Amino acid sequence: MELSAPALARLAVLVMVVMPGNLVMAGCERQPAPVESAPAPAPAKAFEPLQPAPGRLVAAQGRASVAIPEQPGWECLEEQHGEDQASAVALRCRREDPREFLFLSAKTSRQPPQQRTDAQTVLMSLYRAENEAFFARVEYLSDHAATVAGAPGWEAELVAEHDRLGSIRKRERLAVIGDRLVAISAEGAPELWAAHEAEIERWFATVEFAR
Repeated sequence: MELSAPALARLAVLVMVVMPGNLVMAGCERQPAPVESAPAPAPAKAFEPLQPAPGRLVAAQGRASVAIPEQPGWECLEEQHGEDQASAVALRCRREDPREFLFLSAKTSRQPPQQRTDAQTVLMSLYRAENEAFFARVEYLSDHAATVAGAPGWEAELVAEHDRLGSIRKRERLAVIGDRLVAISAEGAPELWAAHEAEIERWFATVEFAR
């Protein structure tokens, strides 16, 4: 039986669409499933940068600000690790004379979610373990609640012995603010500590951290 031209055309289309063992419906081809990407990490919280002010050293990103010691013989610098809002920043002032071991520090860093805990635990467990590993002998003189940048925190003071540096006196105060750890410290030889006690007290009283 001969087929008309229109019938032959329809048959050709069916041959193209229906093939042995592989049914493909025109206009209904299966599309590959979209690949789901991993969720992006939560961005670090924004903060209000601290502004430059006379007599103060302000971190480049405005995360911390310290009063430069007024007495001569000090040098101050900034250290930064990481980038953007996840960066760790430290402002330090130390005696210019290398024979005078005394430095002041203000630090802020982001705490990974799995490591977040309260200020007392950080200072009296984590930091204490680091001090006891670094020094040959450590004796804690006191520890108590304190306030840092308007947030509840913890403070501790200790004396220690180091094989090379000799006797050391150290004071640390810190708090956890959101996802940031902020810390103030002073460390040095006991005789220099006594000579610069007013500057140490001023340091602890005037350090500022961005919120």
